[in-house]
Amino acid sequence: MLDNLEKYKVILASGSPRRRELMAGLGVNYEVRILPDVDESYPDTLQGEEIPLYIAKEKADAYIPMMQPDELIITADTIVWLDGKVLGKPRDREDAYAKHLPYHGVCQEPYHPAIQSYPP
Repeated sequence: MLDNLEKYKVILASGSPRRRELMAGLGVNYEVRILPDVDESYPDTLQGEEIPLYIAKEKADAYIPMMQPDELIITADTIVWLDGKVLGKPRDREDAYAKHLPYHGVCQEPYHPAIQSYPP
């Protein structure tokens, strides 16, 4: 399956060190490209796994106008869904402790969809 990627220039549209690590672990040659100011808001009607899927698609759509025919873009987003709501991304280490410590040991549902896009 990864052999098919050789015909594309793979673009990872993420600043996440973990996503870079995952790509490197796959042995895929890729380039990181990050667009500033990609809107990560979502409609209030979305629930659970629909949210990061929507955001990842929005990110992919933002890159499409600048993609070349030989490029494949990979976007992703992650949320933690707990008690019917998104547990927001922490701003820093202190905020992470404040937001997540009360839920230590509580079953949370992380969602990590990824989107791949080819030029139109």
